[in-house]
Amino acid sequence: MTLTDIAIQNLRRRKGKTTFLLLTFVLVIGITVALNTLAKSMHDDLQKNLTQYGANVVITPKSEHFTLSYGGLSVPGVNFEVKNLNYDSLAKIKNSPDLMISGIAPKIIGSVKGADKRYLIIGVDFPNELKMKPWWQIKGLQPGDQEVIIGSSIASKENLVIGSTLELNHQIYPIVGILEETGGSEDNGVFANFSTSRALTGIDSWSMIELNTAQPNKTAAYLSELLPEAKVAEISQLVQGAKESVDRFSNFSLITSIFLGVIGVLIVFVTTSGNINDRVAELGILRAIGFRRRHIFSILIRETVFVSLSGGVLGYLLGELTPILLGPIVFQKTVSFQFNPFVSLTVISASLLIGIGSIFLTRRAITLDPLEALSYI
Repeated sequence: MTLTDIAIQNLRRRKGKTTFLLLTFVLVIGITVALNTLAKSMHDDLQKNLTQYGANVVITPKSEHFTLSYGGLSVPGVNFEVKNLNYDSLAKIKNSPDLMISGIAPKIIGSVKGADKRYLIIGVDFPNELKMKPWWQIKGLQPGDQEVIIGSSIASKENLVIGSTLELNHQIYPIVGILEETGGSEDNGVFANFSTSRALTGIDSWSMIELNTAQPNKTAAYLSELLPEAKVAEISQLVQGAKESVDRFSNFSLITSIFLGVIGVLIVFVTTSGNINDRVAELGILRAIGFRRRHIFSILIRETVFVSLSGGVLGYLLGELTPILLGPIVFQKTVSFQFNPFVSLTVISASLLIGIGSIFLTRRAITLDPLEALSYI
């Protein structure tokens, strides 16, 4: 019979204590992994929502505004020292390695005289714009050169449809698409590509650059220094409340994990110490029949490795499966199973270290003289 066989037989004979120790590892590790998996999933969902909400950083040309007042009556002020947002600003943003940008959408915005009214012209890069704003739905085609699409309000008020024409600056432009109602200013806009909008408005700089980034605070601060001629504003209020909730849950998960870890370590140490002290007579018999101290130590290490390794693996699986089962019920969200090698290796290694460490703390029982150990019988 090998030392491994002896260790397995010892665990079988002490089913109650073995099961209690195994459940301690499983529950502590399972709850810790489950909480951190939920926190990570909520954080990933938040990052995904940042892209779904559209732009969260807006860059516009910087200008100084002077307010006029006469006799206590405020009158419209004037803008002075208006700076242009040159085309090379976009290249600076794209070539900045410190920025984590998932979407960028520059715009040229101006007004143009129509047949009997002025129209708001918005020049955009449609592939990037639609990626930034997935809620935009266009009936028809995206415009090419000398073509436009119109907002839903213009289409309904002027009875325009796809295939109609629109007079802009005494020229006729075919309407190839209609932007469905969004509830925003887009409903009253006329959209074109950059070359057409430049020709219509005569604007040779960006009117606005919208960004989508996972770190709006850092991005806004960085761009304020990178583009001194621009005004950089953060508009991430939509996800601010969600971000605070995720941060609070992450902190709760961390504190709970530490608390459970300390309790688990104490339970393992106390249980292992009591188990070995109760077996002093048994260890003395083993020493008396010829087992060396290293043999006894090896048996105890094998017993602990079996329990702690099994507890670590089962605890990790429990922690990953629990959010999948309870996520839709408790948190109203679906959590998919994602094997994380780093997390699994960390929790299993921690389980093994705690188990083996508890053996070293009870070393006195292992190093007892055989005669002294037999006196406990």
